[in-house]
Amino acid sequence: MQTALALVLLASFTPAQVPGPTVTLDSGPITGRAVASADRPVDAFLGIPFAAPPIGELRWRPPQPPASWTDPRACTELPPACPQPLRLGEGQQFRRQSEDCLHLNVWTPAERAADAKLPVMLPIHGGGNVTGGTASPIYDGRHLAAEGTVLVSVQYRLGVFGYLAHPALSAERRELDQGGGGNLGLLDLIAALHWVRRNIAAFGGDRERVTIFGESAGAANVTYLMACPEALGLFHRAIAESGYFGPVVPELAEAEQDGIRIAEELGVAGEGTAALAALRALPARDLVDVPTTLGTMLGGQRVEAYRFGPVVDGQVLPRSPVDVFREGTMHPVPFLAGSNLDDGSVFSSGNPIRGLRGYRLALRMLLGADADGMMRLVPAASDAEVPAAVHRVITLAAFRAPARRLCRQVEAAGGDAWLYHFSRRPGRGRARAQAVHGLEIPYVFGTLSRFGDDQDRALGAAMRRYWIAFAATGDPNGEGGPGPAWPRHGAEHDQHLEFGDEVCVGTGLDREACDLLDRVRPRR
Repeated sequence: MQTALALVLLASFTPAQVPGPTVTLDSGPITGRAVASADRPVDAFLGIPFAAPPIGELRWRPPQPPASWTDPRACTELPPACPQPLRLGEGQQFRRQSEDCLHLNVWTPAERAADAKLPVMLPIHGGGNVTGGTASPIYDGRHLAAEGTVLVSVQYRLGVFGYLAHPALSAERRELDQGGGGNLGLLDLIAALHWVRRNIAAFGGDRERVTIFGESAGAANVTYLMACPEALGLFHRAIAESGYFGPVVPELAEAEQDGIRIAEELGVAGEGTAALAALRALPARDLVDVPTTLGTMLGGQRVEAYRFGPVVDGQVLPRSPVDVFREGTMHPVPFLAGSNLDDGSVFSSGNPIRGLRGYRLALRMLLGADADGMMRLVPAASDAEVPAAVHRVITLAAFRAPARRLCRQVEAAGGDAWLYHFSRRPGRGRARAQAVHGLEIPYVFGTLSRFGDDQDRALGAAMRRYWIAFAATGDPNGEGGPGPAWPRHGAEHDQHLEFGDEVCVGTGLDREACDLLDRVRPRR
């Protein structure tokens, strides 16, 4: 009898009976859950809707406010990702998918003052604007939150769902006075930033210290937002890790022609309201199967594929970000950018160039008369050396030179910019891995649990302190910066911070190749 009573009493005090942390949003109250951290306890609020489900008639509509609620809503599970091709590498992580994907997650220190105003960090996931989501373990925000920030990870519509342009969509948007089509993923991010501005104080965050940061397509979206008038004032610092908007951003008319072809491949002809209704009636899985350029880059089938991403539509992006940055009219926020030693390896693995002749021809197509200069800087003496040379050229043209260029353009406009180079290759001896595209993410987030040694963890801790200091003060050397001092880039000094086996200041990173690429600007 006593044993039975003890069990009853014990059951009444199980963790499941302990209420989770609660906050009240402008849409209603939510409950989260406590999560463990090595530093201090953290409250996590997962799967918070920041917009109405973009399904049915709201498919391809700008994000709408979420419905409000009165009873506390449990926000304790990471949300499903936007529908995406499982055959692509990153998509394999996201078995839970749904068009109802416009959710965000908030991690905040559990022990915070009632009037706390902590810096807010908002990561934007990568994946070519085709794959990705916040449920990936590398984006777990507890460690950055435990070190004194409010971390808000955001999902946005991908691929056809986020970036389809079509004459019928543009006509509908013009009727609503919302510009052309093709930029819904970008509008989702802007809606999330508005949500942060309205609600982040409830989590102890400072809405006047919001840092957006991202890697790859996430970094590209950071730079798009810096050129987007509707995002002005919604963020106050920006970090671009191995990504930017590209040498050519398509115009709406070009994207609409792609949209017509996509619709025809899906069995929908015409450019009027009937075509739009038919597209909205298609199952999500049919739309996911549209071939993407990301699939071809990663070794997919050689078929006609489509690029998905923001377009110059006259309203969300009134002008090309290329021109905005070149003229110095981007949003005036402190800026931090960089690249990884082996960024190009993942993209060069699926390329068809295998011999010297193809390598020379590709350089000629990319760089015109400056191809010989690049051939001198990145030589290949035999067919066997071509794959490594292609990997190196992609790294330089798509990541290294653009990061430096963006820093210089911010500085030329009167802003502050810092450049980094991530060169740490985990492992020992011949077993050392490459510093591949995206490798810096688990260092920044503190999610190195599956690989790395004490040296890697120390490097990650240093990177987090720089990132957090930047978020707190607008200077990576500010409050909590670890040292050595990270110099502003400055074209005359051409300095950067190296995150490798050691953290140290470097000068003139691939200067000659970056100078060449700045002169010729690789063609699309």
